[in-house]
Amino acid sequence: MVTKYSWWGNPNEPPEHLKTKKQLGELGLSPLKPISIIETRKYDVLLYDPNNPECCRPKRKSTPKQLETLAANRLKAKIKRDYREWYREVGFIERDRIDAVLWAREQLSLDDWVLLDTETTGLYDAEIVEIAIVNNKGEPLLDTLIKPSIPIPAEVTEIHGITDEMVADAPPFPEVYPRIAQVLQDKRILIYNAQFDIKILNYCCELHKLPILMLKKRSDCLMEWAAQWGGQWS
Repeated sequence: MVTKYSWWGNPNEPPEHLKTKKQLGELGLSPLKPISIIETRKYDVLLYDPNNPECCRPKRKSTPKQLETLAANRLKAKIKRDYREWYREVGFIERDRIDAVLWAREQLSLDDWVLLDTETTGLYDAEIVEIAIVNNKGEPLLDTLIKPSIPIPAEVTEIHGITDEMVADAPPFPEVYPRIAQVLQDKRILIYNAQFDIKILNYCCELHKLPILMLKKRSDCLMEWAAQWGGQWS
């Protein structure tokens, strides 16, 4: 039976000459059979007598091939650690940037989409005052001012430059609606800040009791892809 000792610094602590597995390794020895033990709640510490050949033996010297393999494995482990650290700091941004570039390249190879943009009377319960839709070749399919049922606030005019005078003779939304629906039929729609433009389009449809265009499921937000490419998460 092995002798049981208490932790160092306590009564019945082990003699100084007994060593743990780690301490044996530092002495160039490999453990064989423990001579004593320190029991703890989490684990047991095995102790060995370095002067007892039944407890330990000298470590075998590694062959050149083993040393070469050990060095290679250590290098691989370092590369993995360095990669994990790099990925945690900036690598995930690079991955997302690549995904955004691949998505953009894929879109440029397709012809099933159009680009849509609007200008409005504001942000909330706002109406469209201008809409433009272009195809994948950059050719305009629709580009028109729209006369809203409410005035354009001066602070909004300062942003997009469209005044009440400019839209005074423009068609109202119900007149433009059929053309919008026709141009967007069977197309995917790419929009910068898609959530906003779709919300405004839906509001105008509801305001004038027109069928909703159902764009949400067939649209992509260019703002989110641009943010992903730039590493902007908000």
